[in-house]
Amino acid sequence: MIFTCTLNPSLDYYMEFDEELAEGRTNRSELEYYEAGGKGINVSIVLNNLGIPTRALGFVGGFTKDFYISLLAKYEHILPTFTYIDGHTRINVKLQGRMKTEMNATGPYITNKDMQNLLKKVDRLGKGDYLVFAGVTQDYLKPDIIKMIGKAIADDVKIVLDTNPDLMRSILPMKPFMIKTTPAELALMTGKKCGTEKQIIAAAKEVHKNGAQFVVILEPGEALFVYEEGVYKCALSQDEQKVNTVGTGDSLVAGFLMDYLRTQDPVDSFRFGASCGAATLYSRGLATREKIDALYETTDIEKLD
Repeated sequence: MIFTCTLNPSLDYYMEFDEELAEGRTNRSELEYYEAGGKGINVSIVLNNLGIPTRALGFVGGFTKDFYISLLAKYEHILPTFTYIDGHTRINVKLQGRMKTEMNATGPYITNKDMQNLLKKVDRLGKGDYLVFAGVTQDYLKPDIIKMIGKAIADDVKIVLDTNPDLMRSILPMKPFMIKTTPAELALMTGKKCGTEKQIIAAAKEVHKNGAQFVVILEPGEALFVYEEGVYKCALSQDEQKVNTVGTGDSLVAGFLMDYLRTQDPVDSFRFGASCGAATLYSRGLATREKIDALYETTDIEKLD
């Protein structure tokens, strides 16, 4: 079973404008809608679109809780398994005009009791399970998260990480299944420059050597994949007509896991994951099965060494 964990999910309120936003005056939107947000939730949504069931872990609460869960009800393969808290699930405002502007809330405080409830849920996972831990981790929760991840890995759970660079660095010796990152995060994780492709690959190889079985690095319009058999590269965009960059990496992770469960072939899984990332890049929302299938045949990967 695949589990996703988002510590600080968000109720994303989208407002679309035909004209450029202006400071100091009223701006009226042409369209408004809500989506359930969060990196782990994005992974669950794309897996749902691929027909793969997941359980969604994390913290939700307050007056936004029920509406947030109702937004997930349209996804038949997502089973919300949240820990309920007293604080309010945050609302992020996404303004989409000629330029995209985001206003993201900090989110609720997570008490020790809340965290212990989550630990109990994760403690039930075992061999054959995957846990995608994605999104920013609050500093005060890091000791508990390290303990939680370490226990899960000891129980043969395959861990996918896409969170704070320092937290991922701390977990590397435990040998996580996959780390998904960016050049900027990779530089923070390793303390090395990641300004060129050669530098990025060298840093990713170090992360692999230090414990990560698979390393995925997402750059604008392309992705790199590093594991024991070599380094691979894939272009996610073919032109400048990109529509949506939100969730591209989450879609890649979802596609990789779906294909890996079926084939156990890391290279083919990277190719399928890349086609999922590209499908999101060229979609208004997250990747759908139809868009993924249309792009898979034209998605090519290149071995770099």
